Amino acid sequence: MRATRRPNRCVALRGTLAPVRASLVTALCLASLPLSAQTITTRRETTPYPGVRVIEGRTANPTTDFWAAVVSLCTEYVHVSATRAPTALTVTSRSATNAGVQLATNGDFFTSGPRVYGYAIGAGRAWPVRQTGTDSAVSGEWYYRRYGWIGFGPGRVEFSHTEWVKERAATLGVREGWMPGTVTTAVPSGLTQLVSGFPELITEGRRVTCASPTASTCFADRSDMRARNPRTAMGLTRDRRTFLLVAVDGRSTRSAGMYGTELARLMELLGAWQAFNLDGGGSTTFWQRGPGVRNRPSDGAERAVANHWGIFAGAASGQSRAAGSCVPVMSDAGVRDAGPLDVPVVRDVPTVRDVPAVRDVAPLDVITPRDASRVDVITPRDGSPGDVPTPLDVALDALGDHPAGDDVSRDDVPGDDVATETPPDFLDAARAEMPAEGDPPEATATEGCGCRARPRVAASPLLAAVALLALRRRRLTAR
Repeated sequence: MRATRRPNRCVALRGTLAPVRASLVTALCLASLPLSAQTITTRRETTPYPGVRVIEGRTANPTTDFWAAVVSLCTEYVHVSATRAPTALTVTSRSATNAGVQLATNGDFFTSGPRVYGYAIGAGRAWPVRQTGTDSAVSGEWYYRRYGWIGFGPGRVEFSHTEWVKERAATLGVREGWMPGTVTTAVPSGLTQLVSGFPELITEGRRVTCASPTASTCFADRSDMRARNPRTAMGLTRDRRTFLLVAVDGRSTRSAGMYGTELARLMELLGAWQAFNLDGGGSTTFWQRGPGVRNRPSDGAERAVANHWGIFAGAASGQSRAAGSCVPVMSDAGVRDAGPLDVPVVRDVPTVRDVPAVRDVAPLDVITPRDASRVDVITPRDGSPGDVPTPLDVALDALGDHPAGDDVSRDDVPGDDVATETPPDFLDAARAEMPAEGDPPEATATEGCGCRARPRVAASPLLAAVALLALRRRRLTAR
């Protein structure tokens, strides 16, 4: 049944003030309109998980029930999730249960395929073009490439304005968001979750207002915003550290639903600085683990939809402790009030792919610590364990083999004058340092090796002569 509309007093005013300039008439008309009295009359807040506040509220003018999730993106274990490309439509509760999230709502508008009206990324993967509103196959459809979006990635939160706003960026004073003055299907690298929506309800702090919520000029890019319906919306606070998901009931005697302007006002009251309209009507669903579906879907039951928003929260979520998409608060002086979990924002950094693996890297040598318990024994060149050759051994080897049965003590003849390589001074394991220059190492027991380090005897002409005399004596005796 169509409601009877009252005569427009502004039309009558124009008729009686025909000589007056049109601009004056318009000003008088706008001044005569009643101010919006939309208020939140009741609200019940709970915190089912750290970082997630759920508000169950009711508004006056219109009398409508709503549910809102106020999600702190910088709280431990909080991660935002979106549906990966599906093969079939799925109700919100089933999608949320399968994903393991603690809270969920429906997402973007959709058609068969399933295809969403905008762009979508879920579980780290972009949807195929054929399942989005960027596909040239739907270039004749009214929703083609008109969407805006909110996206999340590790340590980052991004949004993009709708086509309608970007085309009027200069007039509207738009300064932020992804490529704010350029209509594009490109998205920044690094986003792992993204859901689209339109039209915009709040644009960089400026809420959409209209002289009449049903006027043809109100939400010029979307006519269905001019009727009261169940609604779903998403938004961000100014610092991008709080994410809002809101579901509004409607089409019932208890809950009237909202015009687009009324939904924009509700998002403003809840603290949104940037906000978008999502799919509404029978699609509107607000689900919470435990209670289940919190709102009253207008179809009488959940509607299967194409994609959803999901929120992981609390240690039981199974997610990493560090918040997934926390950005620092920026000021003229630099980073401020960042918090222990904040991650610096890295914008528009291309994804690095195909980095070759480092192979066959040999382990690095480790310097023996000061409390080393053993010293390796230096082995001769023939590989058999033993002491370092003395100058006498070298002299005897140079003169020929020892006579059979000789028992030559290395202490009998201390050295010779044969040129030999001097063994190096190795690390003193007890002190982990080189011996002081000019101080020969002491002949002390080395802990842990069961051997003694011998002092090094320098070769000299006198020692060489003694060695030769000893050898000559042996040969004379042998005769």
